[in-house]
Amino acid sequence: MATPILLVCPECGKQIKAPDNVLGKKVRCKFCQAAFVAKKGTDKITPGKAEKPAKTPAVKPAPAKPAKPADDDEEDANPYGLVDISLSARCPNCANEMESEDAVICLVCGYNTMTRERAQTRKVYDLTTGEHILWLLPGIACAVAVFSLIGFNIWYLVKISDLVEGSDNFFVWVWGIGGIKLWVVIMSLFGLWFAGKFAFKRLILHPKPPEVEKLK
Repeated sequence: MATPILLVCPECGKQIKAPDNVLGKKVRCKFCQAAFVAKKGTDKITPGKAEKPAKTPAVKPAPAKPAKPADDDEEDANPYGLVDISLSARCPNCANEMESEDAVICLVCGYNTMTRERAQTRKVYDLTTGEHILWLLPGIACAVAVFSLIGFNIWYLVKISDLVEGSDNFFVWVWGIGGIKLWVVIMSLFGLWFAGKFAFKRLILHPKPPEVEKLK
């Protein structure tokens, strides 16, 4: 049967009762949880007799280490836990919720999910009335030219024969030749086509002058 002995913890100075077969082995203090090797020379305890505490030199306990302030991550064991599940459509650019699942433009950042481009904001100058008039003048001139060419062709084809018959002038007679009439009409139709095309673009398709962007 193992004989109980007293061990003294070198950390806290407390006496610990242990069997004598632990001598030379590493034990742990049940008071301060410090590990130490059980050394020989400790007093044995006689069974049935009162245990007298062994006189050991006073051991000054080690100063307690200041507690390290806990970080926010230590206070919250799961700071990134799943709180809510949302299956609504979100913008791939800013991750905000879209107006609906079929929405194309994000109302927060202006991202277009079809073109994969973000809308850009531009600063432009205000257009004056004079700029509008100057922009429309070439179109108005071409429109006047169209009506003038139409009126000229009608007059030329109807009245040129009467002028040639009543005049002995060679230059007037030349305008009455059939081939000359044909080329005059063809050239006037070309002019009418180009003038009408420009007037349609300027007055109908693009009636406003282009905006001038502010550089700063």
